[in-house]
Amino acid sequence: MTEYSIGIDLGTTYSCLAYIDEDGDPVVEKNFEQEDTTPSVILFNENGEIIVGSPAKDMSVMYPPERVITSIKRQMGTDYTVNIDGETYNPIMLSAVILRKMINDFNENHGCDVKKAVITCPAYFGQNERDATKTAGTIAGLEDVTVINEPTAAAISFGFGNANDGKKRVLVYDLGGGTFDVTILEIDGSSFTAVATDGERFLGGKDWDAVIANIIKQKISEETGIDKDSLDENEDVKQALVNDSETIKKRLSTAESTKGTLTVDGQKVVFTVTRDDFETASSGLIQTTIEIIDRVLESKNFTMGDIDEIVLVGGSSRMPQVKNSIAAKYPSAKINLYDPDQSVAKGAAIFSKSNALMPEVGAAAVAGEAAPVEGAINVHNVLSKTFGIKAVYEDGSEMISNIIFRNEILPIESVKTYYPVDDGQNTIMVEIYEDAAFNDENGRKTEIIEGAPVGNFMMELPVDVTKNTPITVKFTATNEGILIASVDCMEQHSDYQIENEMTMSADEINKSMGLMDKVTNAN
Repeated sequence: MTEYSIGIDLGTTYSCLAYIDEDGDPVVEKNFEQEDTTPSVILFNENGEIIVGSPAKDMSVMYPPERVITSIKRQMGTDYTVNIDGETYNPIMLSAVILRKMINDFNENHGCDVKKAVITCPAYFGQNERDATKTAGTIAGLEDVTVINEPTAAAISFGFGNANDGKKRVLVYDLGGGTFDVTILEIDGSSFTAVATDGERFLGGKDWDAVIANIIKQKISEETGIDKDSLDENEDVKQALVNDSETIKKRLSTAESTKGTLTVDGQKVVFTVTRDDFETASSGLIQTTIEIIDRVLESKNFTMGDIDEIVLVGGSSRMPQVKNSIAAKYPSAKINLYDPDQSVAKGAAIFSKSNALMPEVGAAAVAGEAAPVEGAINVHNVLSKTFGIKAVYEDGSEMISNIIFRNEILPIESVKTYYPVDDGQNTIMVEIYEDAAFNDENGRKTEIIEGAPVGNFMMELPVDVTKNTPITVKFTATNEGILIASVDCMEQHSDYQIENEMTMSADEINKSMGLMDKVTNAN
């Protein structure tokens, strides 16, 4: 049986699966509905079936909102749950449902049973979200899951398609349906090295859709005299606008204005939305993306003159205001809209193929060097978050003492020395936090409130410790950004790989895998 190299872009609003064909090229797989991308929409119907994709999106207006799940990616790594028909689903399980649909479709088309894939995630995803993504892959039936950053995957696809361009530094602007990333990467043949990354978890095409929905409600209110607040509370209107606002947004990418209709309390209302209306109302959103570009450049003391090309990816980057706003801020920048819907999945598939050619290439190759096996690629990401531990300082204050820092090239290993608070102290609680501090004078320590706890463990200390006994804490971040901590105090040693409080047990994973049998294509 053929072993395929699979890459999956698990998106907020649309997901995409690509594989490497017999010619060695990345190809997007069409789903059961013969579409290149699958809407990340889940419908739980009255028959106990779970339907994913366009059928779920199309039928969503016929079902109560609580039976329709959208934008679940925004909840990854959180304690969000939803109860449907007596079953409790968390974001990991719901993401697994989307993955299962795409994998099922691929298996049926190719007569295979895929067990290995590379799944992408936003570059700024922290430990919890990355763990959740891998677990979702496991629940979906995969036995070997690698997680790679979306902008890096897009850069791999871009580099694959522009292999003869020589060494260049690119800024990947990735505006997806629900998330936004900016990553600076250096591409040199088969070597892809991330230099800096930043992003916003709750910024994407869905927010522009909400702007469109608000414009439509305002226009209908003016046309009919219906109070806008009552439109906000009308469930039928809200459901209709979920799909209609996205359609209007897409039309405005190619037209200066467009018309639409909406039925309100039995009255059919015709409205017109212009691109100028839309861009004026959403100017704050686009400005936020520009500020993040500035921030990521500043983090490495770069100017736009240090960037050879800006690569726009993610379906929402098609909006004309994206390119126009970047060009207005950076007139000399070379801007390239590159395969916005498919480049991430294709890049993940290329990386999957590379892993198959040389499984250890990521660990063996040095950043910036070509991969030592022909056809393989050398990828080095940066750590997206800063990690440290809670420590008590001499003035009695408790703060996060940072050990490894964001925007440092993976893999990373760093050691820091601490001391017991009291003579004869029996144990220490090692509480690990992630935050956004940079490796500078201000970033050595961070207020607790500015960080997020990601794990903790208790370690027993030798009986004869004093306040002067050194305790060394070593943090290692793997190529995937997975954090491993080890602590040494005299002869005592403890290792710990973060398992956050949202980590699912083996029993929970097995039970969730059983629920995947409910995933079906609507006939």
